[in-house]
Amino acid sequence: MKILIAGTSNIGALKSAAPRLANEFPGAEITFYGLPGGKFNEVSTRGTAFGPRRAETDLVAMSKRINGVPRIDLAPFDRVFVITDTLGLAPILWLAARTDVVDWPSRRGVPLISDAAFEETIAVSIAERTDHLRSQFADIPLHVARSPYPTQAVARQGPHLQKPYDEIAKHPEAARIEAMYNTALTAALTARDMVFVPQPEDTIAQPFLTLESCGIGALDFRNGESVLDDHRHMNADFGASLIHAFALSIGLRQTPTQP
Repeated sequence: MKILIAGTSNIGALKSAAPRLANEFPGAEITFYGLPGGKFNEVSTRGTAFGPRRAETDLVAMSKRINGVPRIDLAPFDRVFVITDTLGLAPILWLAARTDVVDWPSRRGVPLISDAAFEETIAVSIAERTDHLRSQFADIPLHVARSPYPTQAVARQGPHLQKPYDEIAKHPEAARIEAMYNTALTAALTARDMVFVPQPEDTIAQPFLTLESCGIGALDFRNGESVLDDHRHMNADFGASLIHAFALSIGLRQTPTQP
């Protein structure tokens, strides 16, 4: 089976995990194609070729440096797995941090909104990003993972502190919000002929935060050498877990481990 894993810099975790998984999935031939998040967001499919237009000379040169080719032909691949952006999560978390939902039991002394308004925010935020992702890949079926939650480092004082994750980490309804978001995201992707591959549970510290251990020893996807060790890019252990989740979603069988 020929598999393309495409996406933002977060494909680095999967790329660094691929060699260790080669024996587990001997029937899978995996190719990677990635660009930095903002640049990946700009490219699209022409015919069956995904990547920058020829006129975008700087982006073409960047793709050649990272991927060895300016564009990737999607036609030969049996499955395309895209590691994309946060798929609308940011405005949802900001609203959750600043308001309480009137129909929920928790109260934090902040303005109240209706359950319907909160659900509509989730739907609109997700629709904008999933529509864009669909347009990037024309009518090609996709399996999709959102970018990993940032690590626990963003929820405490220090150089990686990031709002509103520090507030969401303490939110009494965080688990409810995460479940609502994942349900809405699954439905939105399904409606657009895309299959959602959720972040594996064994990598999640709590709603919207990844285990800090998953970010230790992350590799720069552009060269496979520089250790990032930051709060956003994950390591090979994370990548292996996500590849296993993807393999399960497409029915790709592992080779049994020898006793």
